[in-house]
Amino acid sequence: MKNNQMYDLLGIGLGPFNLSLAALLGHVEKLNIKFCDNKSEFRWHPELMFGDATMQTSYLKDLVTPVDPTNPYSFLNYLVHNGLLYHFINTDRKAITRFEFEDYCRWVSKELGNLIDFDSKVENIEHKKDHFVVTKKGGQYLAKHLCIASGPTPNIPECAAPFLGENLFHAKSKQMQQCQMTGKRVLIVGGGQTGVEIFRNSLKERWGKPETIHIITGRENLIPLEEGPFTNEVFTPEFVSKFHSLPQQNKDHFTERLLLASDGNTPDYLQDLYRELYLDKFYTKSYSPYQISPMRWLEKIETNGNSYSTTIANTLTGSKEEVEADLIILATGFRSKLPNFMEGIRDKIQFDEQGRPLTMRDYKLKSDFGENQVFAMNYSRHGHGIADPQTSLMSWRSAVIANSVLGENYFRNHEAESSFLSFFK
Repeated sequence: MKNNQMYDLLGIGLGPFNLSLAALLGHVEKLNIKFCDNKSEFRWHPELMFGDATMQTSYLKDLVTPVDPTNPYSFLNYLVHNGLLYHFINTDRKAITRFEFEDYCRWVSKELGNLIDFDSKVENIEHKKDHFVVTKKGGQYLAKHLCIASGPTPNIPECAAPFLGENLFHAKSKQMQQCQMTGKRVLIVGGGQTGVEIFRNSLKERWGKPETIHIITGRENLIPLEEGPFTNEVFTPEFVSKFHSLPQQNKDHFTERLLLASDGNTPDYLQDLYRELYLDKFYTKSYSPYQISPMRWLEKIETNGNSYSTTIANTLTGSKEEVEADLIILATGFRSKLPNFMEGIRDKIQFDEQGRPLTMRDYKLKSDFGENQVFAMNYSRHGHGIADPQTSLMSWRSAVIANSVLGENYFRNHEAESSFLSFFK
């Protein structure tokens, strides 16, 4: 079945990022837009939807508010619409749980209704003379511009890749939802927020009572997020806009040094975990035996019957350690990789020497599509900096893309605000 309607913009993938763009453009009548996703409804990392997991940004940094505060798809309007506002105020919080954020996004997706096609898995993209042909299962879309936000690819350590399966898997996978830990020796690889959340919930027997729990991290410790007010100045439109024009070597160096501003553990979460470990160690003594091992790198995995024998490098002492595990969970993050359905247009996209797609200031991929453009979300950490994969500036980025599609400054971009830090003077 073909859809011969020509869209001004087709969004592929419907996580919070493209949903933000849809929410901003949903009441711009001059554009004919559509967004599609292979899921049957809005879901946001269901594998990692733990009851104690909170967002790391203010609820005011929602899908629309920072650039369009009167937009009907704000978090505050969600609260009012659902009769939650006064009760929410009484919780006296700066951040919300992932449960609340997902429900808010699901509400927005339902409100947008006919702008979104769920159960639409994109299989291929071709570029014709003046438009894109997007083939999905059972049909096609025609579009002048595309916005790709299909999500990053799980980062799998090379030594673990041959053993992926029911008992060794990435945290963002169906196996995480279905896993059983009762009586098993559990090894968690990665001490970022996801790894620590899995560790804490394993102690609380969310998936049954393990025999042992061992979490390793290459970092020097379970390190908190750097979220001071001056650090947060790099999560502003002004900084990101100017940062993009710097030499690539300078950007890579800065991004690496400021890693913990975007990839650390929520301080309150670490504090709560420490208090729980203290109570268990000295009073309640109910947790399964556990071990927290910083400065460790997973080097080798071998099968041992139905379990695994791992070799782990201790980068502090220089020694090698052997750890036996029945269940290995990789909380090893993600990497940006253009999805397979873009192979048909890959030869027209430019990449840097490290194979990373080159992204222009307004989030267009640097490419040879003539007047047609492909925008990309969460593919430009190397170009726009550490804010790129975060929700902090998603509404601003959506506004930048929307303005580019519209050809005018329809939404305020906030790029002229004055920072307290003089990075570029």
